[in-house]
Amino acid sequence: MAEVEKQKLKGSLGVTPIVMMVVATAAPLTVMVANTPLMVSMGNGIAAPVDALIATVIMFLFTVGFVAMSKYITNAGAFYAFIQKGLGRSIGLGSATLAVVSYALILVALQGYIGYTASTAVSDFFGIAVPWWAYSFAAVGVIAFLGYRDIELSSKFLGIALVLEIAVVILVDVAVLFEKGASGLETASFHLENVVSGSPGLGILFAIFSFIGFESTVIYREEAKDPERTIPRATYTAVLLVGAFYVISMWCAVSSIGKDNIAAFSEVHGSDMYLAVTEHYFGVIFMDVMHVLLITSLFACALSLHNIVVRYKYTLGRFGVLNDHFSSVHPEHGSPHVASVVLSLFSVFAFAFLIAIGADPASQIYAWGAMAGTLGYMAILSLTCAAVVVFFHREKSTGQLWQTFVAPTAGLLGILGCLWVAVSNLPDLIGGENAKSVSIFVVSFLLATFAFGFWIAERFRTHHPIRYEALRQLA
Repeated sequence: MAEVEKQKLKGSLGVTPIVMMVVATAAPLTVMVANTPLMVSMGNGIAAPVDALIATVIMFLFTVGFVAMSKYITNAGAFYAFIQKGLGRSIGLGSATLAVVSYALILVALQGYIGYTASTAVSDFFGIAVPWWAYSFAAVGVIAFLGYRDIELSSKFLGIALVLEIAVVILVDVAVLFEKGASGLETASFHLENVVSGSPGLGILFAIFSFIGFESTVIYREEAKDPERTIPRATYTAVLLVGAFYVISMWCAVSSIGKDNIAAFSEVHGSDMYLAVTEHYFGVIFMDVMHVLLITSLFACALSLHNIVVRYKYTLGRFGVLNDHFSSVHPEHGSPHVASVVLSLFSVFAFAFLIAIGADPASQIYAWGAMAGTLGYMAILSLTCAAVVVFFHREKSTGQLWQTFVAPTAGLLGILGCLWVAVSNLPDLIGGENAKSVSIFVVSFLLATFAFGFWIAERFRTHHPIRYEALRQLA
């Protein structure tokens, strides 16, 4: 059972491939196409770039404490390893179960939306009607293949998809700048009266959503080259790169529409707002290309999430929380292949059930799954910030006060504010006739998931002290 006796994951990932996998999980094209219209219509309109800037600052503050504490984390446990080291084994295992379930929900939601988007695109382009679930099963199959093999293969695929999706957004940015010039960008986006108009809390919330999968840097610790240097550099690079990309691209998008037109434009085009901007500059064919790249962006995000959940299960198996088979490492690929296969089978059975009950891939599978998973993600972010503060206070760290208290505390307050906005607006975010009932179920389910992990740890403590002691190694 000792860690030294177990074969570790293999890989030699540097800063660039790790950053690519983090950014691919954030899915920048999906954010621009799907989140930006929500930030404009449900948030504070023309001030969407400021929402992205505030979210970047919050995530940067989080990163300061996260990186400072990362040198004390020695495995691929990611956020829950931090939480356990700071807040104890029971809260740590509760956060682990919450993380696995939250990311698995988002993964299924994305795979369902891939099927919906691909089915719609093929029908529009070629007039061929294929059920959405056929494409979802195909996506699950390809992800299963890539997840089974070595991590470098996934990183290469994600790198290609990422370069293409970022390229098309940059082309739109350049077109806007070419038309308006740098001096023609909307300064109204940064005027206080516009920033505080509408619902800035919702705008910031959707911007925070855009950083999901951020913990990938630490999850790939065992597969990283020189992790003591690679992980901090990759983490800071990813946050600042993603944040700058969102701020600039959203600013260009709203500037192309203009302050006086953005309300009407958003109302007319709705969720297709960014696609309409693209069509204005490059025509229908380029917009169709962006539609295709949107599918690859969703797929890249799903693949990254698959790799994250698999490595959670691998670490839990390694220290006796899950069956020991989850910690198996493929002799050739150096991948957690058993955990990958089990997760892929989970997706297959989940879709079989969802198809049987007639769930809609967009309004139900994607909307409910993504929202539930993201709430869990934000709760884990909050616990991680708290764990950093408690850990450094308890250890009487000689580190800088900025790294050990000020920045993580400020990040915690920002994330808790976003979490409160999300919970209080959950019925509106979910939508539909049964939104309130679904909201209550979602929150109750997430709390039960955390409580289940907490209960397992407490049961280990009272009935299985050896296994409880093994939990200490998770951090």
